Amino acid sequence: MRNLLRILGLYKYSISFWILVVFSFFFLLNNNLFLKSYYFNSSNYISGTIFSLRNSFINYIQIKSRNIEILNENNDLFEQILYYKSNKKSNADTLNVRYRLISANVINNSINKNENYITLDKGSKDGVEVGMGVISFKGIIGKVQYISDNFSTLISLLNTSYYVSTLIKSTNTLSSLNWNAENPNKAKLLYIPKHININEGDSVVTSSFNTIYPKGIGIGIIKHINKKVNSNFYDIDIELFENFYNLSHVYIIVDTQKEEKVLLELKNNDEE
Repeated sequence: MRNLLRILGLYKYSISFWILVVFSFFFLLNNNLFLKSYYFNSSNYISGTIFSLRNSFINYIQIKSRNIEILNENNDLFEQILYYKSNKKSNADTLNVRYRLISANVINNSINKNENYITLDKGSKDGVEVGMGVISFKGIIGKVQYISDNFSTLISLLNTSYYVSTLIKSTNTLSSLNWNAENPNKAKLLYIPKHININEGDSVVTSSFNTIYPKGIGIGIIKHINKKVNSNFYDIDIELFENFYNLSHVYIIVDTQKEEKVLLELKNNDEE
């Protein structure tokens, strides 16, 4: 108690000063409408800003959470679409899904080289393996070439060394697709004989001879047909469904029956 009194004695002038300041402040507020209004308006502005920021943050978290839910729902829906494309069955009770999908984000993507590559944020820890096909909701994207624990790189469809087995839907004509490094939105359809009746606007999809893509995945539409004079084949431009400029989210295809298929084909090779 004695120490407390000693401290109060040492700082009595400072304590008295601050007491007077506080009383003066409240006196001014009570007797000056302008200051009173300014004080409370300022307080409201500050508290309003804080609550607004708080609500914005909560909304951001909720929207992000909902976006993840939507991506998961889309993932499930996409898997069902792949099932029906590859099996052509209508009885859901017989569902034996061959393909499942690994959702991934694009973290690097080149489009201005002859041989372009894409980096994803999923790797071997997520079940990604070399050689897996990669698609989007719009069409095919590429093929996994290298993997680490947490990342993978793809050979992009926009790569002059990459060829895809395709099918023209209107005629069931097999063909091959390749990018010629001229336009990121277009590719070339190869080896279509001139006696085949095709039209601009015909859809081009993956064929059943693909080892990494299910049959029927969209690629693009025939944009231009040129009949070369000294060739037995058309010169065909395809407008790709996917816009590689804005590529942000993709799906890696896991073929759950791949090992069974490979082992069976190895037996045939051994017999030969």
